[in-house]
Amino acid sequence: MDDFLKYLTFPYLWEGAVIAVQLLVGALAGGILIGFFLALASTSKHWFIRVPVKVYIYLLRGTPVLLQLILLYNVLPEFGLRFSPFTSALLALMINETAFCAEIIRGGIMATDRDQSMAAQAFGYSRTKEMIHVVIPQALRAILPTMGNETVGLLKSTSLASVVGVNELTMRGQAIVSQNFLFIPVLVASGGIYLILSTLLAGGQWWLEKFYNLDERARRARARLAKLPPEADVMAMQLPKQRWDTQTAAPVLEVDQLCVEYAGKAVLKSLSLTVRRGEVVVLLGRSGSGKSTLLKSILALTPRSSGTIQTEGHFMGSDENGRPLAARHLPANRAKSGIGIVFQHFALFDHLTALENVMSILLRVQGVQPEIARAKAMRALKMVGLQDFAASLPHELSGGQKQRVGIARALAAEPQILLFDEPTSALDPELVREVNQTMRSLAQTGITMIISTHDIAFAAGVADRVVFLQNGALIEEGPPSILQNPQTPAFASFMEHEKITEAQHANA
Repeated sequence: MDDFLKYLTFPYLWEGAVIAVQLLVGALAGGILIGFFLALASTSKHWFIRVPVKVYIYLLRGTPVLLQLILLYNVLPEFGLRFSPFTSALLALMINETAFCAEIIRGGIMATDRDQSMAAQAFGYSRTKEMIHVVIPQALRAILPTMGNETVGLLKSTSLASVVGVNELTMRGQAIVSQNFLFIPVLVASGGIYLILSTLLAGGQWWLEKFYNLDERARRARARLAKLPPEADVMAMQLPKQRWDTQTAAPVLEVDQLCVEYAGKAVLKSLSLTVRRGEVVVLLGRSGSGKSTLLKSILALTPRSSGTIQTEGHFMGSDENGRPLAARHLPANRAKSGIGIVFQHFALFDHLTALENVMSILLRVQGVQPEIARAKAMRALKMVGLQDFAASLPHELSGGQKQRVGIARALAAEPQILLFDEPTSALDPELVREVNQTMRSLAQTGITMIISTHDIAFAAGVADRVVFLQNGALIEEGPPSILQNPQTPAFASFMEHEKITEAQHANA
């Protein structure tokens, strides 16, 4: 025991441990940094970027790190590159880590809800802001446990550096044993030092996982909210003060001969639609009729084959000649459109509280000061009756509450046009009423709304105009009275089917 304690505290061994930690930190930092870009490249839609990266990862994951270390140490001098044993070992370990870190990071990115990425794009987030503020914070929860295991494994792999002459912990232990032949106390002490370092790494992993834990985030958010002065939530929002005369109001949205194709199949066929200021337009049609595609096309979230979309002279996703904008120009194009959207499956950012979700567009897209953004967000939450849930995370809310937060998020940005993509179809029947009531209240403010829904009764009560789509074409449009008196056989058949379905649900 005395020999064990002697070598456990032996400075010579701890100096070797410091070298091992230096290798660990350098290799891990380089592996994560390069691995992040490799992860992005491995998910690229361009095969000439994706395939070479996947081959690189396959080769490095499939060969032993010791073999890579020896090859690098002996091959580089052949090209006139001579490094110290430490630098050679660091490079070899880092190159090996890039492959493993790339796969870990790719898994975390792929685990992020795609609806949230689409929401960020719709609101005008740039690709960089989407990655920093939406994808990475959520991906970290999936990445951290695996990355923690990888870090501990890398710590042990630093012992391989001894084969190229790096005087790290394992090599120093072997040097001592070769002199005094005290195998057990020296090697067990070396193992004890590795365990101490591994324990510190595990503690760091535990702290990071706790920090990014959703419940812990909610606790911190409630503590921050409790410290805010009560006057911080009095900012008014600029919404229309009265209903417009939708018969004479100027057009705010013009869709002209819009065509959209997926895999060679026409989804929208030369569709044209004009929406006037303050008008509430309800889109009806069976699933697959093109309602959601139309709404996403308005925000340039889907590529179009031809046609133009403009809001008060601002062309969406294209120039005035219909030529598509480059991807790098789309975020600014969407941000300037004055269009908000509420998604079918809520698309709230899971790592943000209700208040932070509502503030997100104001902060990340519009560049509003945090105090003003918070005040506007609280006002929007009050409008939908959720001011008492400001510090709640999405997983703590009911479906109806989530959708109302989604409405508040869109409202806080003060849009000119508000799109609703099947806002109640993902809700339980008892929660539909509260969301419908919120939309009815909004309709009375005079904000322009385009609503995709299957709820005929709601459409009859809120719409200024009803538009019926079938197979990507606009079949019939008119005032709500056409719900009782369809003018086309296709719309009449649809209404009859909906009445039968509603009767079946009522009798169920």
